Amino acid sequence: MSSSNSTFIHLHTLDLRIHDSPSLHIAHQPNDPSTHFLPVYIFDPRQLDLSFLPNSPASPSSKGGNGVQKEQDESAQYGPKRTRSSPLSRVGGFHRTSPYRLRFLLEAVFELRESYRRSGGDMLIGYGKPEVLLPSLVQRLKQDGEVSGVWAQREYTVEEVGNLRRISEALTELGIDLNLVDSKTLLPPAHLPFDPSKNTPDVYTQFRTKVEGMGLHLDAQGGGMLVPPLKTAVETQDGGPKVSIDKNGGRLKPFPTLDLGVIELGGKQGGWIKQGDEADSMTGMYEALSRPLFDSSPLAGWSSSVSPGKSGKRNVTLPPLHGSSPIPFSGSEKAALDRLEDYIGHPPSSSSSDSDSGRGEKGWVGGNKARHYKETRNGLMGEGFSTKFSAWLSLGSLSPKEAGWRIGQMLEALGRDKEVYKNVYWIMFELLWRDFFQYTVYKYSLTSNDDFHPNSTLFNPDGFSSQIDTYPQDARPNVEEWHYPNLDDTNDVGRRWCEGLTGVPFIDANMRELRETGWMSNRGRQNVASFLTKDLYCDWRIGAEFFEMHLVDYDTCSNWGNWQYQAGVGNDPRSSRQFNPLKQAKDYDPDNAYVRLWLPELKDVPDSHIQTPWLYNDKSKLGGYPSKPLVELPQWKKFYPGQSGSKGGRDRHRKGGGGGGKAKGNSGKGPKNSREQ
Repeated sequence: MSSSNSTFIHLHTLDLRIHDSPSLHIAHQPNDPSTHFLPVYIFDPRQLDLSFLPNSPASPSSKGGNGVQKEQDESAQYGPKRTRSSPLSRVGGFHRTSPYRLRFLLEAVFELRESYRRSGGDMLIGYGKPEVLLPSLVQRLKQDGEVSGVWAQREYTVEEVGNLRRISEALTELGIDLNLVDSKTLLPPAHLPFDPSKNTPDVYTQFRTKVEGMGLHLDAQGGGMLVPPLKTAVETQDGGPKVSIDKNGGRLKPFPTLDLGVIELGGKQGGWIKQGDEADSMTGMYEALSRPLFDSSPLAGWSSSVSPGKSGKRNVTLPPLHGSSPIPFSGSEKAALDRLEDYIGHPPSSSSSDSDSGRGEKGWVGGNKARHYKETRNGLMGEGFSTKFSAWLSLGSLSPKEAGWRIGQMLEALGRDKEVYKNVYWIMFELLWRDFFQYTVYKYSLTSNDDFHPNSTLFNPDGFSSQIDTYPQDARPNVEEWHYPNLDDTNDVGRRWCEGLTGVPFIDANMRELRETGWMSNRGRQNVASFLTKDLYCDWRIGAEFFEMHLVDYDTCSNWGNWQYQAGVGNDPRSSRQFNPLKQAKDYDPDNAYVRLWLPELKDVPDSHIQTPWLYNDKSKLGGYPSKPLVELPQWKKFYPGQSGSKGGRDRHRKGGGGGGKAKGNSGKGPKNSREQ
């Protein structure tokens, strides 16, 4: 490159897409001085074990092990380095990814590179610490020209914020700015009617009321609640998106000429993937990154559909999806946009997005699944009962603004049909929940006088409740009374929960599905979380970390925020909510199909006892399944065989009969004034 060339670098993190991309938009404005666009993705040793890649850096160790230790050091609440900066989780010592999560990530990364190539550019893929690799890249580029700056998505979680701050410090030494763009949430922080760092409401209903007060109408100028997505990509005839800027379809700036072989990196600092490298493909990278997962399998192992390879010659392919997977999708941006189209549909005048007004012609094309979403969202089986958008939102393969705007278009087109509006709006309702958790984390987990060691109450045993003084503390659980699992003990109740061997079929079926597919329904997540925290009274962080390992839609804020919510240490004014798994099974698995799918060992148990096998006289028919549940609560008896049970509906807030209370055989004291659902 000549000295007149200037390179715009975008560091992709959890924004693995080209549609609705602020960086692409900024880099291609007439007043931007850059001549080249260089997108980068870096696999970080603090998140993945890179030890089977050449010149790989060592991953930081974790405090966690197979035994969970009760924390005594109050300073543990401070700093990313003490919280989650390792491929192993801090409390349980679990892997922080799984073969299915890894597959989904690699599909997103490598298909993103293909999108850039389809657009006439390319994407650089590296591995190592970004604060080491990016400065070395910048130094090489500055030998032949200028670097106009580095851009990245703003994050709200403590580890990611710490990484960005380290990158910023390293770049500042070279005279380069790290610029942050807002592309993670449905509602950008500057668009909110309050300062999210200080005034995010502690209750979701209050949050939703405030943002909906801006108006649900579509306004291309951002006058309503929704902000229109940026036009930075179009879908092509060959089946994938390509860069196309604004209405005029501006083309992507060229990729800089770059000899990766001359970029200087020290020993054990990682490297850049070059053409022809073994890791220059999804399967090659999967082989390297999956080996540590198989060398140390977790409790209960990985999915039965996943294999590490044979006879020393790994020849690994991407893991096949489980035959009963409710999320049979790729992690790519194209798959995300295809799912948006499949679930929501589009205005008649366009196959994807409509005019700037968002209105289009009368009527709507497709969207049959969305028209019934509120009715089906508590389902357990199949891909259609819920959107599954969360899987792509978690990696940024789908823009929340793109999804929200399309939903807004559908609401405007079909709003006169009250039943359709009620169902479709509930998808927006769930997107707002995601934003609520993002901004709650922003408010409570990034507050510290020390910029490099922000407070991280998101991961503390007592959660946000230690900072929220508006809820009565005597209604909160006492974290000192929790059971801290010893995961080396095969009889430990926390371990049995992880393995799906609690003896309560509805709970175990959900845990088996999680392991086998990387997915669990929203209904299932609430039930297994309630069981771990309210019935077994275990440290909720074990559950949050186990979910992080397996869920393909893992999102830090949503996962840990929801676990706090269920454990009674988050921002839930009803901290005593408790689910009755037998009532839930009657309501949501009335024909027992779900339990029979995931617990085949119970195939010989009749329907009358499939949800309560401990009451079945012939224990030889249990197929090795536990003959007794870990706990048994008095209020379950109403739903035993021969009892009337509940004939209530499936509304998520509807209560069952009886109160909660301490479980029989519980390792700790039960929550006060528990409410059963």
